[in-house]
Amino acid sequence: MPLRRPFVFRLPIAAALWLAAILAAQAASLQVAPTSVQLTAEQSAQGLWLSNSGDTPLQAQVRVFRWRQQDGEDLLDPSDKIAISPPMLELAPHSRQLVRIIRLDDAPKTTEDTYRVLVDELPSADATANASGLQFVLRYSVPIFVKPAAAAAPALQARLIRDAAAPALEVINQGSQHAQLVDLHFVASDGTRAAIADGLAGYVLPGQHKRWPLPPALVRADGTFKATINGEPIAQSLALDAQAP
Repeated sequence: MPLRRPFVFRLPIAAALWLAAILAAQAASLQVAPTSVQLTAEQSAQGLWLSNSGDTPLQAQVRVFRWRQQDGEDLLDPSDKIAISPPMLELAPHSRQLVRIIRLDDAPKTTEDTYRVLVDELPSADATANASGLQFVLRYSVPIFVKPAAAAAPALQARLIRDAAAPALEVINQGSQHAQLVDLHFVASDGTRAAIADGLAGYVLPGQHKRWPLPPALVRADGTFKATINGEPIAQSLALDAQAP
């Protein structure tokens, strides 16, 4: 029976990754590769490898959601455009299994479609709960990018939010492809570097925007905001909108 009200998974992606890192220290047997999946316009399927590096069997559940952004927030909605096979599996110790990601929608696209696969290690029936009475399991969140037939690229524009209570850098993506920002930082005119978000800063999906809080001093400083975009070897400068207030 189809859902009449769309379920929205509202855990921010950054928080999910932080949570996964914490839980990985306690339940690291489940491994997932690759860390992102891309489907070209000509491809109908791709694969995701699930591995069990532990000494006991484990069960996993694999689900797919449409990934969108609204007001800078990452949201996940149910989707029937991508199928997962198998959606439930049991992995023997020191084994691995291929999970197929199958595209069901072959309609022509002008903009990249974005999804996320959630891989959950399920609690075992005979596992012992920890001292707090909770049993920790592991979750992976893997992005899926379905590319259009025509060449796609991000087109980023940045602006400073000069709100005294919440100064921020806003990055808008007016292109047809996602932008993955890594090591977002500010380089002052004297060469001084100030980190804004080390490592994976986040994604800006096509037609969307995202904000990063800034120290008030950076809003007034003379310099350039930079980040590594989509794995390029050299950090790129983010063009600031000269008309922004």
